[in-house]
Amino acid sequence: MLMRRLRVDGYLILLLVLSLPALAPLLAPGYFYAAHDGRHSVFYLLQFDASLRDGALWPRWAMHHIQGYGYPTFLIQAPLGFYLGEIFVLLGASFTLAAKLTWATGLLASAWGMYALARHWLTGGETVDTGDRLDLRRLTAVVAGLLYVYFPYHLADMYVRGALNDTLLLAWLPWLFLAFDRLLLGGATSGWPRRLGVAVLVLAGTLLTHTFALLSLAPLLVTFVLFRLAQAWRRQRALPWRTTLLAAAGGIGALLLTSIFLVPLLWEGRYLQQQVYVTDTYDFRNHFVQVGQFFSPFWGFGFSDDPAGANDGMSFQLGALLALLAIAGLFTVGRATRNRATLAYLLAAGGGVLFLMTPLAQPLWETVTPLAVIQFPWRLLALAGFLFSAAGGLALWNLLPEPAEDAQPAVGAPSGGLVTFALLAVFASWPYLQANLAPVEPWREDGRAIFRFEQEHPDMIAYTTWVTAPFTTTAMTADYAANDYREVHGVTESLTRFEVVAGEGEVLRQVSRGSSAEGIVRMATPGTVQINLFYFPGWTVAVDGVAAAIRPTPTGAIAVDLPAGEHTLVARFGDTPPRTAGLAITALMLLGVVILMATPQSKKRE
Repeated sequence: MLMRRLRVDGYLILLLVLSLPALAPLLAPGYFYAAHDGRHSVFYLLQFDASLRDGALWPRWAMHHIQGYGYPTFLIQAPLGFYLGEIFVLLGASFTLAAKLTWATGLLASAWGMYALARHWLTGGETVDTGDRLDLRRLTAVVAGLLYVYFPYHLADMYVRGALNDTLLLAWLPWLFLAFDRLLLGGATSGWPRRLGVAVLVLAGTLLTHTFALLSLAPLLVTFVLFRLAQAWRRQRALPWRTTLLAAAGGIGALLLTSIFLVPLLWEGRYLQQQVYVTDTYDFRNHFVQVGQFFSPFWGFGFSDDPAGANDGMSFQLGALLALLAIAGLFTVGRATRNRATLAYLLAAGGGVLFLMTPLAQPLWETVTPLAVIQFPWRLLALAGFLFSAAGGLALWNLLPEPAEDAQPAVGAPSGGLVTFALLAVFASWPYLQANLAPVEPWREDGRAIFRFEQEHPDMIAYTTWVTAPFTTTAMTADYAANDYREVHGVTESLTRFEVVAGEGEVLRQVSRGSSAEGIVRMATPGTVQINLFYFPGWTVAVDGVAAAIRPTPTGAIAVDLPAGEHTLVARFGDTPPRTAGLAITALMLLGVVILMATPQSKKRE
């Protein structure tokens, strides 16, 4: 009675409690730096934090990349996950702990989201307790949530790949489908402005969490929208044009809301030599999944470095429980009396996603060239896991005997079977709850972490279009390797940020920050100072408070000419017309969303 008065959903609490074992490796001392992107998830966050503290409220520059030259990493890396991690940093967490807490938040949000989506489909939006039937639905939604939390690739994304933003994308997926399903089913009935505003916000949040979502998740969402519109057309025997316009408005509104990120990405991304992101290690042709790998119980912490699949060092399994429930769904969908169409869509879409990961789909990948940015076809396992987890919940619901209308709350075979499946979802993946942990040493949380990674992987050093003399070391390479290197939240005087490269002079003082650098230079004769930062739109240099002309060197660094005398130089990474335009569009769209959310409910119906 107390829980009902407090509006506490005991089933949701049960789901979150049963999800906690999936966080066990995060609670252990140390961190999985050896995971594929494990180091990235920490050192991206530390550079994001450095730029924020340096006054860049929407960071774009990462100061330590390319052996200290820096790189517009957050021009191409969607930032929302780093903002979440930054909350924990500002609360006092270390960068490694903040990354762990961000993962934990994402995993629990994914469990809650799948529970909410499954409950929405199973109850038809009911909020009133109708006894055992509603309890069984909620319990089924709990099972769906656990299937989603514990499907193997979800755990591999965290502990094998260490891919923070990829994992956070899984948290958005169920909320995204829930928001658009409510928008589509509600149509232009009372409350549509608020439903539209929520859909815009959730889709924008998804796109701002991972750039990958633009090419993978967005097309999947389109298929779901078309599926719902086709259902409405069949019922009404006419095009539901108002609902169609609402769905289109949701997609367009989300794109406009993300303009602060998308406009600079599309306009200024051309200044980056992007071949490094789609060749060699990142060539999609080397990363297709063989059909047998979807069903193999193999688990490992290696890489997908065998195009034939036989010697891949990581798992691409769908999971025994999801596979069994998918098969059960195929056998039950024809005679299903509840959510038949939705179950059919989920199974068909899941099968399509699996196909796209196999070598059979290579001609499609070759034809649609933008797909190369996805890099690894097996990344689509995230979408497959979502679809089959939701389908598993609906399949289970259709396998249960339909209770009579006057059924009272009781514990019997149906609920016992659901509890069994809930426990199976947890224990089936129990062997995969592991990570290769290493101590959190101080150098792991400053610029030396990036420096050492690039020393190990010089082939992953990326350049701008102004680089005509490629390199793998800089004047700062030795600085990072020195025993006396010091840095506090991105502020350091240990780096050789300024060099006199022409004329006679000396650097008296220099300091590097997240998105800026300052130096004092004494020139005995007129000459040139090289600022060891990549020349890129947005960089400005003030000499003694006056804007100076800058140009790129053959290595892509910034060069500025100085007269004789002592000068103070301040370099800062700021806005450009595309960034300002993107910000303006986002601000206007955000105002529009606020208006939508505040609009009183109307009585107009489709």
